Amino acid sequence: MRAGFSLGILLTATLAVPLAPQDRPPSLGEILRAEDHRASTAGELGLLFRGLGSADTLVLERALVALGRLERPGLAERILPLLGHALPGVRARAAQAVAQAAQGYRRDTSGTPRGSVWPLTLSELGSRVSLERDPVVRGILALSLGRLPYATAEELLQAQERLVMLIEGSGAAGTSDVARGLESFARLNARRVTLSEVYLAPLRVLARSEQADPRARRSALGAVLAGPSLDLPTLVAAAGAPDPLLRRLALMGATRLSNLAARDRMLQAGLSDSVALVRVEALRLWARIVPERACTTLLAAVRDSVPAPALVALDLMGTSCAGDPQAAQTLAAAIAPASTRWHAAAHALVSLARVAPRRAAEALPVALRSPIWQVRMYAARAALALRDSSTLQQLAHDPVANVREAALAGLHEVNGHAADSLYRAALAAADYQLVLTAANALAGSPARSKGAQALLRAFERISRERRETSRDPRVAILVRLRELGDPALAPRLRRYLRDFDSLVADSAAALLSAWTTRTERASPRPLASVTVSVTASELERLRDKRLRFSMESGGVFEVALLVDDAPLTVLRVARLAARGYYDGLSFHRMVPNFVIQGGSPGANEYAGQAQFMRDELGSLSHERGTLGISTRGRDTGDAQLFVNLVDNPRLDYDYTVWGRVVQGMAVVDAILEGDVIRRVELRSSPGSR
Repeated sequence: MRAGFSLGILLTATLAVPLAPQDRPPSLGEILRAEDHRASTAGELGLLFRGLGSADTLVLERALVALGRLERPGLAERILPLLGHALPGVRARAAQAVAQAAQGYRRDTSGTPRGSVWPLTLSELGSRVSLERDPVVRGILALSLGRLPYATAEELLQAQERLVMLIEGSGAAGTSDVARGLESFARLNARRVTLSEVYLAPLRVLARSEQADPRARRSALGAVLAGPSLDLPTLVAAAGAPDPLLRRLALMGATRLSNLAARDRMLQAGLSDSVALVRVEALRLWARIVPERACTTLLAAVRDSVPAPALVALDLMGTSCAGDPQAAQTLAAAIAPASTRWHAAAHALVSLARVAPRRAAEALPVALRSPIWQVRMYAARAALALRDSSTLQQLAHDPVANVREAALAGLHEVNGHAADSLYRAALAAADYQLVLTAANALAGSPARSKGAQALLRAFERISRERRETSRDPRVAILVRLRELGDPALAPRLRRYLRDFDSLVADSAAALLSAWTTRTERASPRPLASVTVSVTASELERLRDKRLRFSMESGGVFEVALLVDDAPLTVLRVARLAARGYYDGLSFHRMVPNFVIQGGSPGANEYAGQAQFMRDELGSLSHERGTLGISTRGRDTGDAQLFVNLVDNPRLDYDYTVWGRVVQGMAVVDAILEGDVIRRVELRSSPGSR
């Protein structure tokens, strides 16, 4: 780890003990508890401040992390002095915490002036660029400067200058993080500032360097791709590199070349690359930029021996091969085989509905009888493409909620409010995604009273469950109720001004204010905090463990737990695994060259654990093989996890990184939508005590 601490060494108390009195320093356990509660009381915030003065380096570093994760910009004033601490690890944590605290400016849409802390933040971080000599800390400084929410053109230009200073003075130890910082800055700000040649030139050199760390080369090329112009030598060097992730990035840059012959040569080389993730990217790009030649290429790609590129080719045929008889024949042939590996047939059916609608309509009844619910879900998507309302109505009564949801989404587009009775009926479902879709489909319903009554019954029922993760459907219902309801319903909704979820309470206040024409104010009453207790020995044991995922297909992959970076996330996931929570669940989402996502009891985005997890954001990147927690907003994790199939830097600082695949990445690459997790268990790491 770059600037680490060991939670297990000095953790002497549990997270369940009362907060420390003012006359003694806080323990690591107490700081973790305050962080998990997001320092919701003055006492907890004071405890974190006291941690900054601790003689125990581990306590000090953890307090810095916790304060940064509050994302309260004003707290930077308490953190900034530690940028000059004698220990490099503390300086690195301080730089990281200041940048995280500043993200509160990005999330503030009120227009409130930033005040004096913001220029102080810029000044103090900037001054460290010329003073800092430790390469690891310089890397963290680059990461911090690269993601600050700059407000003015002058600030952006000054940031460019400081980042160039960091890359010019960094050694091998910090180059990867410095390059990541420059990539973040370029990606986040390229539309707001012209990246100078002074900024881009060293990045091109790094991207071409065969001696550089592959991660640094990828970040450097990512920054160059965000710039205003590309040079062919840099792309050619990257396209010929041993690193397939770098070759993939080079293809993305090739689409911007003015030299069309060079562009096509690079993409054609990508189509025959030995690594599937490069072929996937080449297929997508080829279909987008040379659509007149795409169908022939896709017809060949559906025979790829690796499922991911073959499925991508099948999907792309739906938009690239309309009316092509050979494509219709190929897609029809892909539908025919009966197999438990249903994916090719299901994807082919949806594309066939666009390429040859009559042939798809003939094949549709077979899909409707499939015992595999995912096939019926894809049949609903094909029926939408065919505008087949009869089939959609049939699937709207399917026993599986995800099939019904796909059918209702299609009916909303095809039949509109003629299917309102089905949307209203779906509001009684237990599945949150289905309820959410139904509530959205009732927008503009002419049967206002019936809709409002069904919505209110659903809202009251779901609210009684008192699940934090019911937020999305409940907010959607209130939005729809505001449109379809009337003031007569106000007495039944007034209690929700005191809802346990502040966003729901705010939505109830907005609805009631609109109905009654007087200002209603929310006064939420959060659920009692679920205090997580943990002993020093438990965290230390987790440090020596891996999570072993055994798939029904027979494959196995193992995940190292990043205890020092995301201790509470690791703890919660490990405990769920020990209880068998993930056993029998699936990876319900597979997006080639992005992520696989799973661990949902409902096999969709909206079914998970009742209690929200807190984000544990840090300097780790969402590199290929890392694991994150799925969320729908800050601090809304529900124990669903995802594995990054490629580097996904755009996810950095928004999603917790808590694990890394250390064995079996080929198994991860082979996982398809719906593949079942047979078992997740904790195993000792090789060489552990």
